[in-house]
Amino acid sequence: MRNCNLLMVAVGFVCLSLSSVARADNAATELFQSYLGGGRIDNTDEKLLGLTVKATNNADAQLGLGLVRSARAFEKLSQSLYRHGFGSKSDGYELFFGRGISEVIRNPDPEPITYEQFRGILASFIADLDSADKALAAVGDKSAKLKVDLSVARFDWNGDGVIGPEDHLGLAIAELDENGKAKPFIVGFDTADAKWMQGYCNIMMAVTKAWLSHDFSESWNSSFSVVFPKAVSTMADANGTSGEEVTMFGVNKAQADDIADFVTLIHTIRWPVVDKAMWSEVREHLKMVISLNRETWALIEQETDDDHEWLPGPKQKSGVLPSFEVTPQRIQAWLSLLSQFEAALDGNILVPHWRFDKGINLARVFDDPRPFDLILWITGPAAVPYLRDGPTMSNGQWRQITSIFEGNFASYAFYFN
Repeated sequence: MRNCNLLMVAVGFVCLSLSSVARADNAATELFQSYLGGGRIDNTDEKLLGLTVKATNNADAQLGLGLVRSARAFEKLSQSLYRHGFGSKSDGYELFFGRGISEVIRNPDPEPITYEQFRGILASFIADLDSADKALAAVGDKSAKLKVDLSVARFDWNGDGVIGPEDHLGLAIAELDENGKAKPFIVGFDTADAKWMQGYCNIMMAVTKAWLSHDFSESWNSSFSVVFPKAVSTMADANGTSGEEVTMFGVNKAQADDIADFVTLIHTIRWPVVDKAMWSEVREHLKMVISLNRETWALIEQETDDDHEWLPGPKQKSGVLPSFEVTPQRIQAWLSLLSQFEAALDGNILVPHWRFDKGINLARVFDDPRPFDLILWITGPAAVPYLRDGPTMSNGQWRQITSIFEGNFASYAFYFN
């Protein structure tokens, strides 16, 4: 019995020692979990950066730093849009964060915003995404793991500095218990997920740079009051102020304004390229997304664990999103589609247009940009300068690839990135 007691004490001592080591090794996880629960970045970025400086191979800290900066980029964008009352001229806009979370109420007192200020918001978003991208890239192929509970995640979307029930983003993804509280939603982010998040950063940089590389001031001055109630523009200066008067269309003035502004917006999307270098960067970001996708799935294939996977491989059964079945056929179909998209970006295959027998050389769209006219692209005239003879992706190929996802291709595309 005495020997047994001594053995138990020894085992206990070893377990305590291992626990201390685990806590030391999991400093990055604890910092990231603290950020999720606190709802503010505070000095989490600085602390995680400090961990990476202390040990250049601290891939966990590098992964945490990249994820925090990614979240912060979207948080800052949301705060800027809310400050200026995005989408809230008449009936407001609705964002749903899941069960138990009320709809986001429009800003009752938005600040005025100019065209230059809005472009500045977009530029800041790009800079924040670029910072996150660089942090995630530092993970490289090193083994990294952050096992965290996303059910506690909070998001200061309106920038009021107060983290209330409406900021509890974790309720959107976690199941609720009988008391309406979120059950733990554990996710084991790893090296492959760093590549996945990098891909999303590059997608968003591509979208934002595509917008920012064009001059959309005509649309701003004539119609952007539809999304910013206090947009400083020529139309806003000339427009009436009454929002209650019923118009000849049978709706109040504010609602009629929104309808008119939306129609005007579509009509004025004929934006010239003002920054060709930035427009070229859009293609490079899209190609980077394709490259990162390949790296992501290659890393997933090499994984030997099966631990609360955000993006599981076909052999892993602990994916945290069970509604998505990841099969070898779906991975192969997705990568095949990306290869065709890459070939289109390089001009090696052409993109079909419903109106023409010839295909569009997408590489020429980037190399020789013309003003982007939405209506003329849909109807065909804007595509004419880029039409070429050559191999074109057929509708049959598209249907064959997408059929593997059993009618749920859009959701898988959003998930796979």
